[in-house]
Amino acid sequence: MSVSLLQKLAGLGALGVSVGLVALYALIVFLSLPGGIDRTESLIAVCSVGLLFVALIAPHIVYGRILLAASRGKHFGL
Repeated sequence: MSVSLLQKLAGLGALGVSVGLVALYALIVFLSLPGGIDRTESLIAVCSVGLLFVALIAPHIVYGRILLAASRGKHFGL
């Protein structure tokens, strides 16, 4: 296997993790809709989990884009 193929697979994997985290966040938002808990606790749950997921998704997108650019031949660093 070539390095560019591995970089492309890793980049697509990182972007796939981002998509999976967005889907998981959507499930959490759906489960925390007012019905089982009140509006205040629902808003707190959505905001706190949302900040955590943003902190996880942002680096995955950055690393995925870097790896995909590297697989196309762009050089980074020294």
